[in-house]
This record gives sequence, C-alpha cells and structure tokens, in this order.
Amino acid sequence: MSDNHPDIKDEIICYCSGTTTQQIKKLLDDGVSDPERISRITGTASGCGGCEFEFHQLVSEYTQEA
Repeated sequence: MSDNHPDIKDEIICYCSGTTTQQIKKLLDDGVSDPERISRITGTASGCGGCEFEFHQLVSEYTQEA
C-alpha cells in the first residue's frame, strides 16, 4: 500500500473484472489518470456498472491528494 494514501485499502473495486484499488492506484502512480484509459486497461466500470461511482470517486480523491 502506498504511504501517500494509507487510508485506501486493497479491496476489490470491480467484481466483474476483479480489479483492486491497489491496481488502480498503481496506474495512477504511473501517470495514468484518465478514468476511461484505466477502465480499458483493467476492465473496471465496463461490465455491469455497479462499481462506476466508487471507481470515479477513488480516481478523483486519489488524484486530488497526490
């Protein structure tokens, strides 16, 4: 887990693709900040849509804190 964001636990954020918060954080740390690109890479928010709000919230909060 990143020292910059100790409050974000490694949990599955998208059950359709099995994507975890840590996988998304790693992409964000690597400079991938566009939610659509993260979705294409991981499959997050491209299935049932149940994770879409939490996914966008995570990206928004993480990029604001960085």
